[in-house]
Amino acid sequence: MNLNLLLQKSVAGNSLSEEEAHFFMMSIMKGEVSDIILSSFLTSIRMRVETADELVGFVRAMRESCVKPSSQFDFDYIDTCGTGGDEKRSINISTLSALTLGSLGIKIAKHGNRSVSSLCGSSDLLAAMDYNVTVSHAEAEKRLTEKGFTFLFAPHWHPSMKFAVETRKQLGFRTVFNILGPMSNPFHPPYQVLGVYSAELLPKVMHVLTRLGTKAAIVCNSVDGFDEFSIFADTKYLLYQNGEVSEHLFSPDSLSLPNLKDDEIFCVSKEEAVSLSHKVLSGETITGSYAVALNSGAALFLLGKANNIKEGFQIALEQLKSGKVLEYFLTLKN
Repeated sequence: MNLNLLLQKSVAGNSLSEEEAHFFMMSIMKGEVSDIILSSFLTSIRMRVETADELVGFVRAMRESCVKPSSQFDFDYIDTCGTGGDEKRSINISTLSALTLGSLGIKIAKHGNRSVSSLCGSSDLLAAMDYNVTVSHAEAEKRLTEKGFTFLFAPHWHPSMKFAVETRKQLGFRTVFNILGPMSNPFHPPYQVLGVYSAELLPKVMHVLTRLGTKAAIVCNSVDGFDEFSIFADTKYLLYQNGEVSEHLFSPDSLSLPNLKDDEIFCVSKEEAVSLSHKVLSGETITGSYAVALNSGAALFLLGKANNIKEGFQIALEQLKSGKVLEYFLTLKN
């Protein structure tokens, strides 16, 4: 295949095949694509919108290029990583949900990075709470096996991404890489709850997960634009279980929540995000607690630990109220 011909094809508004997309991304990961060709390619995709087959090819290449764990995990585990890009400036709900699930005995391989479009990315939050996010690969694997929670700092596991970093910064707009990150967890979790910033991505992202061997998954986007389940509006989600994909709508009205306060979930600074997050973990019931409980509940439902999302929400909320999530988090830092 020829990079220039593939670029011309994309610029002309035509999508690449899965194999062509795989070839182009592998070339990027090897440092064989110049900045000008890469920027043109990423811009062309943004203009015409990526296809499901292209995403499969891209994700395959990223998974093949990342650092591989040396361990074979003989237990189930889950990731709760979303695409970001919803521009909501909320607390980091997916990371707090992961910790809530970990405190309930669910094994978590949390893939994440520094903040790109949010105030406080997953690694920003964990680091601010004195959790070491830059441990060795061996230590990260050990944490999952022995403590049930590990954080996989994307730059440490995807060193080949360095070839695209500067171009992405220079472009200054959201590219296809924002979508690929959550599907490129180097531990290949068999279960995944993945939030996307646009409802148009729901079937595309689910297609990738089902094609690449995920055992069960939820891909969600709320009507009010969250890349996760919303406590303010209905959430559309696709559920993949037992080899079948089904479409659903979850309404937070079923939770009978009290008055919700914007200043208990939305933030104006990283410091405020960390402060609100600590309140949620320590058992103080604020608006953000309900959001964390809801997204934790969706994962509990996916894993068969709750009969439905509402039941999972109630289990997670009680766990948060007990203060046991913070107690669990403190054990992770030892």
